[in-house]
Amino acid sequence: MYSIIFRTIIMFFLVMIAVRLMGKKNLGEFQPSDLVATILISNLTSIVIESPDMPLAYYLIPILLITCFEVFMSVAVRKSTWLSKLAQGKAMVLIKDGVINQKVMNELRFAVDDILEAMRGKDIFYLEEVSVALVETTGTVSIYPFPNSRNIKKADVPPFPVVCDGEIMEENLALEGIDVSFIHNILKKENVSLQRVLLLLVDGNQKYNLTVKE
Repeated sequence: MYSIIFRTIIMFFLVMIAVRLMGKKNLGEFQPSDLVATILISNLTSIVIESPDMPLAYYLIPILLITCFEVFMSVAVRKSTWLSKLAQGKAMVLIKDGVINQKVMNELRFAVDDILEAMRGKDIFYLEEVSVALVETTGTVSIYPFPNSRNIKKADVPPFPVVCDGEIMEENLALEGIDVSFIHNILKKENVSLQRVLLLLVDGNQKYNLTVKE
């Protein structure tokens, strides 16, 4: 019992020091290498606490090695652009001038809901407002709106997706005061089948934004 308590206290302070050495403030700032190091350290820590019969040094050395390697990597990527791209990747353009880059979206396995959620997180509901949206190497989405986006004439009810990846979102139709026939009229006007629609946004003024699958 005392051994488990002692090991737990030791590992708590050791992991806390390791995370501080890696220099990250929160999980949202973790690069892929940071996350791998954190997962490995957490797994080793749980084994240490659950295996009181094993010598503590067997696990302290790997944890210290992982921490040292991560610190080394963080310094190395600052010196080498090639290594930085290899270990951390690079920011990718997800939206440009209000148009979704479907190639990047598919490559990063982003869903339409992920894009809309990132926009709403910046108080942006219209695709037309977005000048550039970048997916950072940490997985977060940075959005730069057009400087004059606040001058866009907006409806009392913001746009909601009424068709998403070929499926009608019936729960959103009432929010915009429309029905299924309104959607079919848009598709007929644009000469697009329902299955080819990646995203159809409609606002309270019945203004729509259509994105067709590539």
